[in-house]
Amino acid sequence: MTIKAIIVDDDLKSRELIHNFCKIFSDDKITIVDLCSSVDEAILSIDTNKPDLVFLDIDMPQKNGFELVRHYTSVPFEIVFVTGHANEYVEAIKCSALDYLMKPINPLNIKSIIDRFEHKTGINRNQDRFEVLKNNLSSSNQSIILPNNDGFKVVVVSEIIYCETGNGNGKCTIETATETIVVSKSLKEIFQLLADDTFLKVSSSAVVNKKFIKSFHTKNKKLTLLNDYAITVTEYNKSSLMDAISQ
Repeated sequence: MTIKAIIVDDDLKSRELIHNFCKIFSDDKITIVDLCSSVDEAILSIDTNKPDLVFLDIDMPQKNGFELVRHYTSVPFEIVFVTGHANEYVEAIKCSALDYLMKPINPLNIKSIIDRFEHKTGINRNQDRFEVLKNNLSSSNQSIILPNNDGFKVVVVSEIIYCETGNGNGKCTIETATETIVVSKSLKEIFQLLADDTFLKVSSSAVVNKKFIKSFHTKNKKLTLLNDYAITVTEYNKSSLMDAISQ
């Protein structure tokens, strides 16, 4: 199946650059059906062309890329955001497990995005991610999507108590207020998704939510959480840990 795509960017050179990269690296997999310079133009094109994939610039005059997101109540296409700024919007995108491209654009990133698109798990997952993105853009009650053996879980960040790796099995255990989730991601990847100063990396194998800290024992360097789970701290001493928690 050939992927139908639309490129939305107010900058002509950026539109043409993405178009050319798609032709060079994935011409047998993708067809660019339209190049749009604004959100309003893109909405008309999407409704007419029914694309599978939309490359969407965030930083545009009059209406930015997220205005297009808010226009739709459901999204029968995949979105790849394009931005030149590593701002808070990029964190919202990352938490929603949606793709994005940073300017200046690396053509190999476009190739990998198209390859991943071919192996996506279906439109239902895409719609759930779309709802998470919209929620993250308009609410402080941020969510992240975590893959598991059955599919994926949507997790409210504020409900995460701690994340911990161990046994060298390449998996991370995430304990929330209601459940335990095990995912095939590194602690570093999870910590980047959280992107919140509420969380502290207290060792090479553990991240904790400051709001769930109950006590710290200097002698054995054990941090006890409100659920009475204890974690050994290696990256803080008593005073620095107190400072970090109070911030």
